[in-house]
Amino acid sequence: MEARLAVPLLIDGHNLIGSGMLEGISLEDEDDELRLVKRLRVWRSNYKGDMTVVFDRGIVGGTSRELSGGGVKVIFARDPQEADDWIKRRIHARQPGLTVVTNDWSLCREARLYDVDTWRADEFVLKMQSGRAQPAQEAESTEEPGAETDVQLSDGELSEWMQLFGPPPSPPVRTDSDVPRRPPSRASAAFNRDRKALRARLQKKRSKR
Repeated sequence: MEARLAVPLLIDGHNLIGSGMLEGISLEDEDDELRLVKRLRVWRSNYKGDMTVVFDRGIVGGTSRELSGGGVKVIFARDPQEADDWIKRRIHARQPGLTVVTNDWSLCREARLYDVDTWRADEFVLKMQSGRAQPAQEAESTEEPGAETDVQLSDGELSEWMQLFGPPPSPPVRTDSDVPRRPPSRASAAFNRDRKALRARLQKKRSKR
């Protein structure tokens, strides 16, 4: 990754997803936020700058502790107007090197007024994909570079995830008294899918150590 790209990025999440530049991610997906965050973590593993992504339509506004991590901070605003206001406040603060990723015309205009750089969605995706170098130890990997499963975890991150999720549970034993349960909520289902994927990835990493 070129040094000039190692700047703090402020990403207009749903605007980026809606741009159509991200293959396999759509605003129609129930877990579109989770899919984008996983993609950003892949790119962040070979990027020196911090990433902050802001989503609107959050039930509860504020930082998401569940989705934040790996150099990617996730913020939820309650509506699009609040998300724009949050991004504008960051623009007004003029953080050194800050670059806003959005196709929103009003945010781009605001950034220009405060001498803050902007990247359009296509520019951002191109920079992330073309600047991502493949480490030598990944040469024999069968996973496609840039895939959500191709995330490298440090020992500290591995320990943190193991403390959070623990070891994989034993397969449940079904009995005749089992009663069908209500389907999980959208948020619960997305979290459980992510947790299962992380557990599988951690077990794979542990087996190679």
